[in-house]
Amino acid sequence: MRRLTALLVLLILALAAVSPLDAQSSPYNTWTLGPNGFFTQTQDAYTPLAQIDLPVSSPEDMFYGPDGYLYVADTGNGRILRLDSDFQIVAELGNDLLRSPTGVFVNEDGTIFIADAGANEIVILDRDGNLVNSFGRPTEPLFGARREFRPRKIAVDQRGNLYIVSEGSVDGLVMMNTAGQFIGYFGANTADMSLKMILQRLFLSDEQLAQFIRNEAASPSNVTIDNQSLVYTVTAGSDTGGIGKFTVSGRNVMDTPWFRSSTFRDIHASEDGLLAVVDADGTIFEYDLNGAVLFVFGGPDRGDQRLGLLSNPVAIERIGGQLAVLDKGKNAIVTYGVTDFARTVHDGVRLYMDGFYSEARPDFNEVLTYNGQMLMAYQALADASFSENDYAGALVDYRLAEDRAGFSESFWELRNAVLQRHLGNALIVMAGAWVGYAVVKRVGRRHDWLRGPRGWWQRARRVRLVDDFVFMFRFIKKPADSFYYIKTNERGSLPFALLLYAWIIALRILTLYITGFVFNPFSAAWQISVETELVYTLIPLVIWNIANYLIASISDGEGSLRHVVIGTAYSLFPYALFTLPIALLSNVLTRNEAFVYTFSTQMVLVWCGIMLVIMVKEIHNFSFGETVRCILITLFTMAIFLLAAYILYVLFNQLFEFIEAIFREANLRG
Repeated sequence: MRRLTALLVLLILALAAVSPLDAQSSPYNTWTLGPNGFFTQTQDAYTPLAQIDLPVSSPEDMFYGPDGYLYVADTGNGRILRLDSDFQIVAELGNDLLRSPTGVFVNEDGTIFIADAGANEIVILDRDGNLVNSFGRPTEPLFGARREFRPRKIAVDQRGNLYIVSEGSVDGLVMMNTAGQFIGYFGANTADMSLKMILQRLFLSDEQLAQFIRNEAASPSNVTIDNQSLVYTVTAGSDTGGIGKFTVSGRNVMDTPWFRSSTFRDIHASEDGLLAVVDADGTIFEYDLNGAVLFVFGGPDRGDQRLGLLSNPVAIERIGGQLAVLDKGKNAIVTYGVTDFARTVHDGVRLYMDGFYSEARPDFNEVLTYNGQMLMAYQALADASFSENDYAGALVDYRLAEDRAGFSESFWELRNAVLQRHLGNALIVMAGAWVGYAVVKRVGRRHDWLRGPRGWWQRARRVRLVDDFVFMFRFIKKPADSFYYIKTNERGSLPFALLLYAWIIALRILTLYITGFVFNPFSAAWQISVETELVYTLIPLVIWNIANYLIASISDGEGSLRHVVIGTAYSLFPYALFTLPIALLSNVLTRNEAFVYTFSTQMVLVWCGIMLVIMVKEIHNFSFGETVRCILITLFTMAIFLLAAYILYVLFNQLFEFIEAIFREANLRG
């Protein structure tokens, strides 16, 4: 027994030695972007190292300068602190010059640029803290006669242009030079436009619109700049708030990040191709420069005082392999150290962002040995295979990365190679088949070879279901006459209609499995919820039949419930007939031929819609106006049914919880 215990202890120690997880447990989980766009838990990317308490009051900003010092805007005490690598104060700057500094930036020659919110000025100091220049609101007419200048954050490019976050500036960042001259506005956000706002602008007068709050773009809330003079902003307080990446011309080139927040506080862009963003709730996000999520970690400190949790973060900086976050609520800097796992990811991202896809392959292969669900790793491997003309390998990895654009391009290359190799032979075979068919057809007419099959087909049509199926093809050609036959009970049967409904429901589920990846809303079969799709398909059909019959009955419609059920099923025959071939066809199409797929599916739906209109008109003997009115009221009734069902579900759910609580209380008292 003792030997067994000793072996188990040794095994546990060995596993701990090879584990990529850091030995120190973190007070938070780390997440990365996984399949189907969901976050999946992964190994720690950063572990908390230390909390450095500072003699500051309500600090608002922090900047790690090229000189190796860390600069902190001590807003409450009206000064800038310079900290060394041990986070010790080595200098106090601007004591007699600043009121409430909220933004700080240091360039290559050590010049310090400060946004002083207390004085609404920009203050420029030299390396030793001597005043170089200070200026306030621009006087140029282009700035705007009624525009206020309330500087909060600042960044400076290599040409000496200042990018200033002015609170409430809906035109974007304020650009100025070091002499205080206004250059222009830069990097404006777009205004949110809802359907309600669009309708208001269409139907309300200018006087009425003036009574509403003006719909203006949100002002950027923080700014940083990288070594290539690309400007990054974060915007708080907007539903579409997130990250902006602007070129020197002011064009936003940032792909929309998968995760956006309206409470981002600060952003940092490193030379390694990494973006670090801190949120007001203490969560830290790490992206690559294209906006792909790498890691999400951290969390709020709700009084637990656990190292690594944040109370009121206001700034984030990368210092070597560490992240440093300035916590205004704690008057402290919290540092995080990168783990070996995250360092491997960073090495791969660095090579990947520089275009060295093949060189990044070993790093991302190692990453996948620790976490096989990290989409970024599959994306990098797919791009590497594509750059090496390994389109088959790229096809596999693009699918795992859920990158439909890359999958389409790889498939196009493979399809093009197959066509070049076999197209000539395929055309010869097709031509031979056509000639053979023509010969067999002519000889068959002469010798009457088809007499037996014709007799068999005539006998088969005596079966009601077979005859109903054949009738469907006549129905497509002459729907109005066919609905009349259904109404008079001459053609159509309820059993065949029910079979048609069953086929439509099965077809809906089947197409989700066989539609090509490029056009499929799901990336893998396990993501498909058969029960959900069954409910989403069956309930509208049931409610439509009931609602249409009820509305038609009170509108003097002549059709019975049986006629409505059969007519609706037959109206959906184009869907039943063409959806499967379209789904199969999608497997050989790329995004270049997306029009073929989308047009085909839309035409089938439009066709079914037209059939339903004709069905309502002919079954109930309505005029066109009465038909439109009946359909609109039917759709409204369906909405009422769904709303009533939802209300009943909520009420019964609360009743069940109430009864359950009573029994639980009775058991506790008993």
